[in-house]
Amino acid sequence: MILSVLVLVVSSALFFFYIQAFCEKVLRREFSRAYFQDVVQAIQLEYPSLLDATASKASLNYSDAHLALECDFVTLSYLLENGDRTRRPLPRREKVLLLYFRFLLFCLPFRHAFKLREKEAVSKLATILQYFANSAGESLSISPLGNAQADPRS
Repeated sequence: MILSVLVLVVSSALFFFYIQAFCEKVLRREFSRAYFQDVVQAIQLEYPSLLDATASKASLNYSDAHLALECDFVTLSYLLENGDRTRRPLPRREKVLLLYFRFLLFCLPFRHAFKLREKEAVSKLATILQYFANSAGESLSISPLGNAQADPRS
């Protein structure tokens, strides 16, 4: 009985380690330009201010940070899923990142309650949102819809 529980715990730990390593690899992807700036300006996302606050070691208001992360996530996930009609199914890496973000956002209240490096978690969540904004901006700038809006003759 104890051995089976130990195997389950070790297997679960390895699973989460591999998921985290996969997500870190996906987040290291370089984009040809900073598409996220266009997306942030267009829909006024709040995660850049959270990223700046965690980098400058400023104090964070937990409830405001959680609400801003959740709202930005809903906005960007909708934009990723419905923004580009030519790229209908989301790639596997973005689906895994969406689930990883949801898991980290779910764990954030526990980290706050036990004071377990919540700024680090907020920074990681904001980095994932920046990846989503870059991905959405890239797909919208490449799609025919993005080109039609950029063309002044139409």
